[in-house]
Amino acid sequence: MSVIHTPRKPELDARLLAFPAVMGSLLGVLFLRLWYFQVVKASELQERADASRQKPIAQPAPRGLIYDRNGLLVAGVRPEITVTVKPAEIKKNPWIIDKLAEILKVDPKRLTKKLAATPWPGQLPMPIYTGASIEAGTRIAEAGDDLPGVSVETQAMRYYPDSTSFTHVLGYVGMPDQKELTRIVKAGLTPPEYVGKAGVEKSFETDLMGAAGAEYVEIDAKQHPLRVVGRDNAIPGKQLVLSLDANLQKFATDLMAKNKYVGGIAAVDPSNGEILCLVSSPTFDQNLFDGGISTDDWTALQGNPSNPMMDRAIAGTYSPGSTFKVVTTLAAYETGKFDPNMRVSCDGGYKIGRRFIRCLGHHGSINFRTALEKSCNVYFNTLGRAVGEDALRKAALELGLNEKTGIEIGQESAGLVPTEEWVAKHRKPPTWYVGDTLNFSIGQGETRATPLQMANLYAQVGNNGTSYRPHLVRALRNPVDKSEQPVKPQILHEIAATPEFWAVMREALVNVVDHGTAQRGKISGVEWAGKTGSTEFQHGKKTHAWFVGFAPAEQPKIAICVLIEDAGHGGDFSAPIAKEIVQRYLDSLKPKAPSANSLTNPSASAALSGKPIAR
Repeated sequence: MSVIHTPRKPELDARLLAFPAVMGSLLGVLFLRLWYFQVVKASELQERADASRQKPIAQPAPRGLIYDRNGLLVAGVRPEITVTVKPAEIKKNPWIIDKLAEILKVDPKRLTKKLAATPWPGQLPMPIYTGASIEAGTRIAEAGDDLPGVSVETQAMRYYPDSTSFTHVLGYVGMPDQKELTRIVKAGLTPPEYVGKAGVEKSFETDLMGAAGAEYVEIDAKQHPLRVVGRDNAIPGKQLVLSLDANLQKFATDLMAKNKYVGGIAAVDPSNGEILCLVSSPTFDQNLFDGGISTDDWTALQGNPSNPMMDRAIAGTYSPGSTFKVVTTLAAYETGKFDPNMRVSCDGGYKIGRRFIRCLGHHGSINFRTALEKSCNVYFNTLGRAVGEDALRKAALELGLNEKTGIEIGQESAGLVPTEEWVAKHRKPPTWYVGDTLNFSIGQGETRATPLQMANLYAQVGNNGTSYRPHLVRALRNPVDKSEQPVKPQILHEIAATPEFWAVMREALVNVVDHGTAQRGKISGVEWAGKTGSTEFQHGKKTHAWFVGFAPAEQPKIAICVLIEDAGHGGDFSAPIAKEIVQRYLDSLKPKAPSANSLTNPSASAALSGKPIAR
């Protein structure tokens, strides 16, 4: 018997099914991924691809302009010749640096250092030197292939129309160091090629620097530039409107220079604290720092025995001498011991133990007004000893001594009032003597003040006890729409004293100028108030000469301090300088007389124009 076998269908292996399923899934994922990149992300990837072929070249922002209170430009920008190089070309031809240095007349190390700081390699041009002369720029431009990768262009750079009168106020600009770079980056800003190094330029750096622009250049795989594909325009820095009167500043600077005086001048508006004039003499030329100061010039400045880089108006501290006597007067008032009719007998000096504090003369029996007019040491020694050192300290602090005024620019000194804390720290044993009080009462001894402090102190006296924080900037101005952000005056100190007290003080200070120690400061037709001072500082040297005052005596428009080192009596040297400056400023406030060819008659003007006259 035969057996017939029925054929069976082959069994499917699970592995055979898994393979196409996996492959199908992978192909699906790949398809979806390709679709995602080609459709969903297409525009973004195109932008990224384009960006990878582009390099931004920074376009520096023009630095903000700076004007004086009357609209005169004191710090501007102008085009200067900038030399650019392609780093890749310099790498292949290092001799180019030496050739450029020879043409530009600079140290090759300066160019090498700048090149090393480049943020991009290759064929993109980068600035390596700014401020080249026209002659040097022309030679480089004409060199062509003889200087491969080198070219010249113009760039807006800072310049100063008057490069000596505003030196200490404005400061100067230069390449940023690492500390400055870090500070600017931390503020979320892009560091400019040049930053403020001192004065207003430094204090208002973030306002003045503006926002840099960029030029986007398409490059090939070898970093060769192909074409410009876009540009972000730079935004100029904010403009500053200073409180300074540029003409007065120059006038005061020239006065000091003409007489070869070393010292400081500060003038403020008592009604709001605006600084009208701030001069330190001798000064120096800001243009020395244009493009980087040379080693020889820097050495000369540092080695100058007159120390022209020191700002004597805000950082120089000096014993105030007899100008301090208004402080002693206030101390007597606050302790209830001020009587303008009290008489003191002066026989040429004040005797304390074996010491004899000389007076300027033998004044006999005098009251307060005569004592201030004649600057009698005996009277104020007597007054100071009666009120004591604590009252003198309190009055000095209330009038702003022993603290910085808060002016916007740095390097300001706080001066010195010998407080109890100071005595405890600096004297061993910490003893205060009667002789110290006598010195203190006439502004001698340890007391120190700056010209700006003393100008503001007398502004407070002229303003019946109220002083404002001195400031140099009146407003910040938008360079586009010219809108201004004014700086609001801040009250610094207020002293509660009766109008009668301030009237007596003012009367006595007027007498000083009219027929006292400051007669050489008299101004025809102007009644003004002031005080002289002469302070010894070194045996065998002349005294430092002070004059501090305010004008007019009623409702003053200006308070001024003139300090001249190693000159002599304040009435002989400082008062005449103050007179000329004050007279100049007050004259500038007078209404300008119409010119001869101007039409001031509205009827005549209308008749000539043919327009009807409004009645």
